[in-house]
Amino acid sequence: MRLLITLLTLSIIGQQAFAQSTAGVGSMGTVTGSEAAQLLQSLSGSSATQSTTGGTTTGGLPGLPGEMGTGGGLNQNTQVENLKSMIKSLESQEGASQSESQESQKGETEETQSVSSTASSLTLSPVEQGFFSRTANLGIKLKQFGYDFFRGRPKIATAVPVDSSYVLGPGDQLILYVIGAPPNSGIPPVLTLNVDKEGKVYVPGVGVFYVWGMTLGEAQRLIARSLGLNIKLTVGKLRTFPVYVSGEVNRPGAVVVTGINTVVDALMLAGGIKKDGTLRNVIVTRKTPKGIKRIHIDFYKLLLKGEPVDIRLKDGDVIFVGPIGKVAGVGGRVKRPAIYELKGGETLKDLIQMAGGVLPSSYRYKVTIQRYENHQFLKLIQGNLSNPAFMNQKVKDGDLVLIKQVLSVPQNAVLVTGYTPYPGMYQFKPGLKLSQLLKPDFFFSDSNMKFAYIKRIYPPGSEPRYIAFAPEDVLAGTFDLTLEPQDTIVLFRFGQDQEIDFNKIRDAFVVKGEINYPGVYAYKKGEHISDILKPSLLTLNTNLDYAEIDRRDPKTLDIVKIIGFSPAKVLAGKEDIEIKPLDVIRFFPKFIYPPIKVSGLVKHSYYIPYHKGIKLSEALSKAQFEGDVKNLKVEIFRSEQSSEKSQTSLEKAENIQVKATQGEELIKENKGTVYLYDLLIKHNKDVDITLKPGDRLVIQKVAPDEIVEKVSVMGYVNRPGVFKINDKTTLYDVLKAAGGFRPDAFPQGIIILRESVRKMQEERLQKAIALMKQQLEKEEAGVMQSDLTAEELRARQAAFEAKRKLLAELEKVQVTGRISGIKVPFDLEKLKNSPYNILLEDGDRIIVPKRPQSVLIFGEVYNPSAFVYKKGITVRDCIALAGGLTRDADKENIFVIKADGTTVSSNEGSSLISWDGVRKRFIWGGSSSILDYKLQPGDAVIVPTKIHVPIMWRPLIRDVVQIIYQSALTVYTISKL
Repeated sequence: MRLLITLLTLSIIGQQAFAQSTAGVGSMGTVTGSEAAQLLQSLSGSSATQSTTGGTTTGGLPGLPGEMGTGGGLNQNTQVENLKSMIKSLESQEGASQSESQESQKGETEETQSVSSTASSLTLSPVEQGFFSRTANLGIKLKQFGYDFFRGRPKIATAVPVDSSYVLGPGDQLILYVIGAPPNSGIPPVLTLNVDKEGKVYVPGVGVFYVWGMTLGEAQRLIARSLGLNIKLTVGKLRTFPVYVSGEVNRPGAVVVTGINTVVDALMLAGGIKKDGTLRNVIVTRKTPKGIKRIHIDFYKLLLKGEPVDIRLKDGDVIFVGPIGKVAGVGGRVKRPAIYELKGGETLKDLIQMAGGVLPSSYRYKVTIQRYENHQFLKLIQGNLSNPAFMNQKVKDGDLVLIKQVLSVPQNAVLVTGYTPYPGMYQFKPGLKLSQLLKPDFFFSDSNMKFAYIKRIYPPGSEPRYIAFAPEDVLAGTFDLTLEPQDTIVLFRFGQDQEIDFNKIRDAFVVKGEINYPGVYAYKKGEHISDILKPSLLTLNTNLDYAEIDRRDPKTLDIVKIIGFSPAKVLAGKEDIEIKPLDVIRFFPKFIYPPIKVSGLVKHSYYIPYHKGIKLSEALSKAQFEGDVKNLKVEIFRSEQSSEKSQTSLEKAENIQVKATQGEELIKENKGTVYLYDLLIKHNKDVDITLKPGDRLVIQKVAPDEIVEKVSVMGYVNRPGVFKINDKTTLYDVLKAAGGFRPDAFPQGIIILRESVRKMQEERLQKAIALMKQQLEKEEAGVMQSDLTAEELRARQAAFEAKRKLLAELEKVQVTGRISGIKVPFDLEKLKNSPYNILLEDGDRIIVPKRPQSVLIFGEVYNPSAFVYKKGITVRDCIALAGGLTRDADKENIFVIKADGTTVSSNEGSSLISWDGVRKRFIWGGSSSILDYKLQPGDAVIVPTKIHVPIMWRPLIRDVVQIIYQSALTVYTISKL
């Protein structure tokens, strides 16, 4: 287990360092154990980094931090978090066997659980969520009744007075007072008596008394008769004993109580009852001489009626809280709105009584019940509080009862409210018209004369209706309507739209921005922009070239379309747009930036408001492309403003386009096209340009002759960058195009990462894991058929669970796809006709490291680190420099990873996957005693941990370990660029 923790830590370190290395070129250094720990600790604050070298994209690795490869992969943050999660998981598995030693932390754990329980009580339970989903739009949030009562934590006191009904037991301390004893009685006036484990007390000079199970009063009478004296018997110190709380409580298990504690105390000590537990049928199971006794407790008697639940606890009691039963909620105008648990048979009248009854302001003629029918649909039942048949109907599971409020407007009045100098109630008379009530003096100079509304609930008990109107039309005599009793007329100020609920008021639209009369307008069917856009509406700063309409979905109020228009053209009669309910019409200042338009191969063209620093990816984030983005590009057209507004010209936006030829020319920065594959899939930051006001983004198909295959070269070459290739381009061609090696380059350690190889490594890894899973299943089947004791079976099952977790973590391992064993001479001309001059593939990444001056050692040594290379240094010497092997080291399986990626072990020396130049294909490999093997600069010695797994697993685990170490060291080497 420690082996995987070590190598996964190494992989994290390598990947973090690799992400940092792309910002520049560094030198090879040493990594000590403490540095590795510090680096791992800093990972949580790191962020993915991507840079360019000489204006050329360096990108990242497939399946590793940075730019995605053709096969995709995890970004750095995701992969680092995955690896850290794996380490945490493995450490927890290793530490599980030591859990018994942590009993001393129980108090701290209980305190933490208590805080957690308190925090969780602030969130809605599943039951509460179900009711809230039906009441959220009404502003009602119902909580389950009674559960907060059990959130306290009583202190257990052992020195408190008790009455004569207290039942004695082993551990109680009694005090015997002798009153008026004769001088020659031989009994002291005060005696301390302890009830022993057999339930007996000893009175010196008198004898032994069996008091276990007696009340204090019975014991006093027994001893008094035996002594023939007047005595008083009290309890000095109460005994403590465990009772057991199980079921739906926050901390099930044993709690320690005294004989005076009740069931309520025990439930509080157990953290309280969960909201998915019952309060109506808590069961106390108790052993008695006559057998098992079960006591059923309904806590609603305590909570609603104040009846005491004074069942005192006895040693060995078991308290069980079962799951919650049926529930019903009651909200609105009741004294105690909540969700109540039902026992069965309750009527609507009973439920309202549970809620404390109705408030004086409750509207008796408007009671609704929302009821689920057969788990299929929600049904609405309406009635009134005066109807006996309605009130006596049985309440069902999930019912929600809502009692509304009496209207605050008298029956013979209408109410005027809002932004008016004369708010208040006005007498209603049949036939009263709106124009008779609203007069010019009802409005301020800045009152909204374009919008007001009437809230009407008529006939009484009906659903509210909202009628929008324009006050200016009422004053002008072009609109009027007859009022009804209890109508509410709401008036507004211009620009005041935050208080209007558009879920209720649908016949309205909003005008915003640089105009004289912003605010809500009453909608009139068939109304157009030209009807509201008058010269009086404009200010000196209104933009006459561009405005827009946000068209909203009536159901969700989400913007579904942005319609641009020119106010100047509307005023000139050259353009017009019909207004729809809930539209938001926006006018901008003169010098507002024109928006960005997206069109072409998208399902719907749209506008994006410009803001400073907007990126191309942001502008395309809402686009619904017609076709695969891999085959699409975006052309950016930019309008250049001259001294005359009528003169415009189009030019291509600054961007990156592929112009390279085979192995010779870099991808250069010029004016051209952005390929969506680079922008949206590879997330290439260099092509995510900053847009300008008025840019037009046109999505088009990529022409066949534009599609190119590319490889990247980075590290110690003279011209690192990205190069175009074809099916005949070789390693020599690209290295030559990159200008050859720098003087301090180390071509013997060249790293070539390939997506197809990564898939091969991943497939081999997955096959190994699958085989281990099959073997684990066979082991489990064999154990289930064997004759084992229950304890042996539990031990085996725990071992199997640990193995399953190990396999789950192994499945998260990422590989790099390195081609190992490529031998490249410093003189490139010698590579030209070499078997190592391999053909390149699209997406290959070639990294040339700096010449190393050290050797590395990792694993089960006391000082894993890097040491300065000395000619003739052996594996044995390196182990000695690292302080020797730990006791967990696997001496028989030490291996060396060469700078070219190949491995050398005691059995054979080759890479897990390497290039065979003679046979022109990739091969798998594995040589003699390892301790005397002479190392070369850049070699890494790996000392694995002894693996405590079945023998049949060990070769597979060994392969997995080598793959992971090779991947981690590859990333580590790249990080030193």
